[in-house]
Amino acid sequence: MESRDVRPFVNFLKGRKDLVGAEIGVEGGRNALVMFEELDIKHLYLIDIFDTYLEMGGHGVLNSLEIGKACYEGTVYNLRDYRDRITLIVDFSEFAVDKIKEELDFVYIDGNHRYEYVRKDIDLYYPKIKSGGIIGGHDFKYDEQGVVRAVIESFGTNFKHGRWDWWAEKR
Repeated sequence: MESRDVRPFVNFLKGRKDLVGAEIGVEGGRNALVMFEELDIKHLYLIDIFDTYLEMGGHGVLNSLEIGKACYEGTVYNLRDYRDRITLIVDFSEFAVDKIKEELDFVYIDGNHRYEYVRKDIDLYYPKIKSGGIIGGHDFKYDEQGVVRAVIESFGTNFKHGRWDWWAEKR
């Protein structure tokens, strides 16, 4: 595994206990692994289709089924020590939301970075989060205007961001 990257979202959650969360857009499981190493995670839902996405490429979308297969295998391998605390949902995030039956302490969005998909993930998963929980994600940056627009439209100025991550507390 390459160098370890602890994202600002993860650092913001440090100190909280028995976290139940979800990550949308898993890729090879590297960020989820860092979350397990840095946080007190009781259970983590990992949501990804591990496939191409409606003939799109880039902006958080895999370019081929072969890459998707490698990402799936990487996820299973990288998170093998935590498999008893993971529910891997291989589906689109809009359908996966109904498979999560408990309230969440956090949701981390890093799937399709296009505006309509980020906005839909925020709208669908925000109600799943406990009061005081955190919703956030990755790629809040200049060349991912879909992410930036969706976050600003959803939260106005009531969010924080740093080094490509963004997050907001549910009140």
